[in-house]
Amino acid sequence: IIDADDDAEIGTLLEADIPDSGKERFLRVRCGTKRDFVLPVAREVKTALEAQCWMWQVDEYKPEVRT
Repeated sequence: IIDADDDAEIGTLLEADIPDSGKERFLRVRCGTKRDFVLPVAREVKTALEAQCWMWQVDEYKPEVRT
């Protein structure tokens, strides 16, 4: 675990050593239906919130409504 946000919908940034690929980063998030997903993110991200911004291609992640 590299970083964990208090909000499970923002998620937890993880790093795993993948054979033949090296260290990769993933964001574990919980969707509005309470299911958990693990999504690949760029190796450069340092926090769960930064990973959300990277996935949505925005400078600031502030969802108004979650569905």
